[in-house]
Amino acid sequence: MRVRTFTAATMPDAMAMVRAEMGEDAVILSSHRGKRGVEVKAAAEKRPALDLEDVDAAYSRLAALEAEFERRLIAAVAEPRTGPSQTAPELWTDETVVARLMFHEMPRPLIERLCATAAKLSETPGPTALAQAFDAHLAFRPLSAELEKPVALVGPPGAGKTACAAKLAVRAVLAGRSAVLVSTDTSAGAASQIDAFAELIRLPVVAGVTPDALADALAKLKSDDANRAVIIDTPGVNPFDRAESAQLRITLEASGAEPVLVTPAHGGGDLEDHALMFKALGAERMIVTRLDIARRLGGLVAAASASGLAFAQGSASPYIAETLEPMNPFALARHLLTGAAEPVLPGARG
Repeated sequence: MRVRTFTAATMPDAMAMVRAEMGEDAVILSSHRGKRGVEVKAAAEKRPALDLEDVDAAYSRLAALEAEFERRLIAAVAEPRTGPSQTAPELWTDETVVARLMFHEMPRPLIERLCATAAKLSETPGPTALAQAFDAHLAFRPLSAELEKPVALVGPPGAGKTACAAKLAVRAVLAGRSAVLVSTDTSAGAASQIDAFAELIRLPVVAGVTPDALADALAKLKSDDANRAVIIDTPGVNPFDRAESAQLRITLEASGAEPVLVTPAHGGGDLEDHALMFKALGAERMIVTRLDIARRLGGLVAAASASGLAFAQGSASPYIAETLEPMNPFALARHLLTGAAEPVLPGARG
């Protein structure tokens, strides 16, 4: 497998470099904007050059391959395979792309903007063109594994903040840093939940249930080990409750940490309101959870578009061993166009 990183001024230029160097079968692994422009990491099957130093050996290998191919062909004709055949890659059109985005219940004006941009950036509709449109309209900024600055996970109740805190701690440890979990959640069962996660990954938990206690705890942690990754788990907040939002703001000010929104992938139009309200509290990035149980992601894309929040990581599992994956425009486009189940048409139910 060959892996290459390409840098260009724009996403279309980077994609052109990928195709020219690695062919149409190259798989996009990640993409982000750096100081030098757009950086795209791509992979393709390695094609070693034929060793011509021993011509006789080369011809012998070729003859053996031809004989094996003939044997398999005769066997296939004699006993046809009964398993499912592979379907040909789908030929995308503007209409099929729009239909998929409508299935995801994406707002029509947003679909029109994305499709118009995709048409300008690529002559062929499909996941690659949609990814380029996502790159133009949405932000993608994954959290680094090292977490040089403390992060505070914020979000509505039940979004999966505590599990994400544990996963971020695991990533930091695997990257060679020590880590600590800080809990500010005083709700029933919160302490036992984070303690259970911490015991599984063998990391300490520090409590900071008041703003003053939190500030003191963080100051001590910094004095003990300034290079330690600090992940703060905050209580679930109803963004429509002014008192809860005000208390969260005080907690964030005491911590000095970067607030990162943790939001489930499903939620429809409410996700846009949540994103805007947590953006007002200082969040600039979001971690998306429950991608494994979300069929329609239009509300999530609309939330990112309306709020300007950058996609950081995504989670398709509640299990700590299955870590957070960086989100990029190519992965999001593939998930929207090829990862969703087919809609049930009216009258199709039995």
